[in-house]
This record gives sequence, C-alpha cells and structure tokens, in this order.
Amino acid sequence: MTTIAQEGKKVNVMKYRRPSYSVGEHARKFDKVYIVGMASSASMLPNDAHENAETWKLNEAYRLDEYYGRVVTATRWFQFHQRWDFTRRQNVNRKGEDHWSWLRKQHPFPIYMQEQFPDIPSSVAFPLGDITRDLLGDSVPFHFSFFRNSLAYQVAFAIWLGFKKVGIYGWELASDTEMKYERPSATFWLGWLAALIGPENIEIPMGGRLLAGGARRYAFDDVPAVNRMHIESSLNNVRGLEYDAQVNLRRDPNDQEAKLASVFFAGQRTSYERLMAELDDVSDPRGSFHEKTEDRGIHEETTATAEDNAALDADELRSGDLQD
Repeated sequence: MTTIAQEGKKVNVMKYRRPSYSVGEHARKFDKVYIVGMASSASMLPNDAHENAETWKLNEAYRLDEYYGRVVTATRWFQFHQRWDFTRRQNVNRKGEDHWSWLRKQHPFPIYMQEQFPDIPSSVAFPLGDITRDLLGDSVPFHFSFFRNSLAYQVAFAIWLGFKKVGIYGWELASDTEMKYERPSATFWLGWLAALIGPENIEIPMGGRLLAGGARRYAFDDVPAVNRMHIESSLNNVRGLEYDAQVNLRRDPNDQEAKLASVFFAGQRTSYERLMAELDDVSDPRGSFHEKTEDRGIHEETTATAEDNAALDADELRSGDLQD
C-alpha cells in the first residue's frame, strides 16, 4: 500500500488511481485526450488526433490553424484568464477579429472559464473546487493546490475525468519566466498523471522542453548543479569587483590601480561567462525546440506574432500565463 504522511497520519493514495466520484456533465467521451498548447510542437500533433480522442485547445489557439497550415477540431476549449484580460480590445488577429468577439459566438464545444458568463454562450464554469476536493481531499494542503498555468489545470482535469491516455503537444514552458514560475506546477501534475496511468500512456514530442533534462540524471549524467552554482557565485562576485573598479576610475581617471583592476576583473568576468555558457550548452534544459520557437516569438499561451497582436509587449510580459 502506498501512503503519504498527512498531519501525522498515513493516507492511502492508491484510492486516487481510479475516479470513484461523479463528474456529471463533464464526463469524457473517449479514453484518450490531446492537450494542445501554442508552442511550435503543436504542429507535431498526429494527423489522426481527432479520431477516437478528445482534443483540448485554449485561449486564441484558433489563430494558429492558419499559421501551422492545418485545422485541429477541438472538443473542449479553455480560457482561464480574468475578464479584463480576454476582453482586451487590442487582442486582434491579422483579419481584425478580436478575441472577445470570438468568445461571444456560439461554438460546438464548451469553453471552460472561471465562471459561466451570460454573454459567452459556450462558457462553462471550470470545476476547480470539485477537482481539488476529489483529488486532494477536503482539507487541501496549500502546497499541493499547485496551479501556476493553464496546463496544470488541464492535466488535473484529465486526471479527474479518468483519461487512460494523454498526449501533450504545443507545450514547452521554456522562457525564463515560464521555467521559473509555471513549469514546476505543470510537471507536478504530469508526475501525478504518470503515476496513475503509466508513463507509457503519455505522449510528449521528442526533443521538447516540457520535461527536458529527463534524459540526464542529476550528478550521474549531468553537470553537477553545485559546480554551476559555485561558478555563478564567483561570476557575480567578479562583476561586483569590476563595477567597483570602474566607479573608482570614473572618480579619478588617472588612478592606475583602478585601471589595472578594471582590466583584470573584466578578463575574469569574460572567462566565467564563457564557462557558464559552455555549461549551459551541455545541460540546456530547454531542448531542441528552443531556438526555433523563441525565434518565432511563440509561447504556449501567447497566440500573437508581431503582426498578429498590437499588444505583443503586454503578452510577452505575461509570458503566456504569468498573470495566473
């Protein structure tokens, strides 16, 4: 029996392996679901994804059908952001259609949102309370109610609905903001999912960044993080010393000691930066899609390219889902 400690008690977690609660109107239609984001790996979605499987899309992903040269029919849609966000007037595509107008149309699929909005006919309230209660219990420990982006909600939803196979396409979470603030919650729920249905029943494109680094094991195969931390600490120290020397030199341009120190520490800084770059190249957690995707300026939940969205700067700041 697999157990975890909770408030000094042992709790059987095997009960979560199969749902024993009612999901009501949200019941799954198939045993498999594809959760499709908006990064470049969405283009790798199998051509037969619509056959005998659900397909989940989100936000303004309808704009990418033309971008990737294919139309992927959705069975459910997700828009978790707050009303002020999805009603932004400047959130338009190249054809001039804004996202708010799209939401107000009648669609052949439900749009899961924070609540059911009367002026959004396809909107359905996302059952977050039911999901957390049924998966985590009535007294949810704060650190387990871990939702920092839309993918985390969707994977938890897939677990709650009892899907037996899950494909994850178009999700990388590889920008600096996404890696620091968003990816951990997504991988937390993916780990839960893998424990329930088995990793062999989860599809993630090869070379993707969502679980990048998984092929390398800490300390066994990878550059030890502690070594990188030491180098990074030394680099920051040298940068500080270089800055102090430059300040002294500005105060007295004839200060020979400050001149020598500035040149010396600049050389040290360059060496450390080069070494850091080499380490990052060996153990880059972002994977092979990194250069391709970031050159395109695409994030999982940021639909617009430069010409698509006049509010690109705002979207970049939120890095797809930063406001969640």
